[in-house]
Amino acid sequence: MAVRSQISALIANQMGSLQGKLEARIQTEAIKLLERFSNRCPNSKELIKIAKTTNNLLRVINTFEKKVNRFKSIPRKLRRPINAAKRLIKLLKRNRTKIAIGQRPSFSDYDRGGLFSTKTYGNTTTQADRLVKTVLLLEDLEDDLNACNDLLRGVAPSFNNTRQLLTGVSDNIQECAKVLEEEKKEEELKKLLAEIQPRENTGSEEKLEEQDYNYIAANGRKYTLAVIEDKSLDTLAKRRLAVAKDNIGVIVLRGQPSFSSDTKVLLDELKFRLDNQLA
Repeated sequence: MAVRSQISALIANQMGSLQGKLEARIQTEAIKLLERFSNRCPNSKELIKIAKTTNNLLRVINTFEKKVNRFKSIPRKLRRPINAAKRLIKLLKRNRTKIAIGQRPSFSDYDRGGLFSTKTYGNTTTQADRLVKTVLLLEDLEDDLNACNDLLRGVAPSFNNTRQLLTGVSDNIQECAKVLEEEKKEEELKKLLAEIQPRENTGSEEKLEEQDYNYIAANGRKYTLAVIEDKSLDTLAKRRLAVAKDNIGVIVLRGQPSFSSDTKVLLDELKFRLDNQLA
């Protein structure tokens, strides 16, 4: 009996676990954060706590998406050897080697003729059986890889829904920051901005290494990353976004603007998009 591929079963087990955690824990927590804005704007201290919780949840999502990306690479890596094996099978099917090889004896020297080599019918049948089994195995593996791709595409809506919820939390934090600005509560606004958008270390809340701003994407190309302000709105409560520049300094990709996402989260989300959109 041929060995059936179990890749999709293994990935399904991992994806089921990730999706369960995503929907049962992170989405539930995101909904609770949104409910904090249902009747009023929380004070600046509460807003800071909400922003930090949101960033922690986004970090978990980024970690999950990295795992999904590693699973996505499995079908891509296996396609090449599968295609090579299929081409080899086509060549073997066209093999014109004769079963019996010899030389026809001449009339002048009858003793020099005869059979040089031969293959039994059983040997030929065995090779044909092996070829059929190999073809079936490759077909099964291809079907399994297609199932893997379907599984990986199926988890995308859960990620998108969760990100949308957390984007809603960030938007609410920004709206509350605008209220502080309108009410001339400058000290509270400054404290809020200092906590979630500090200016030291290129706008980073933590000491990021140089490699965080220099990234080699899945396509092998090098990009320089930066975090800039979104100046489309005339307000102190500005959003920030991560951008990727090519080797001549041209911005080739912009991340999603966010008011409360920290620098590490913005950079990691852009890296994910670089690996998937510019691959």
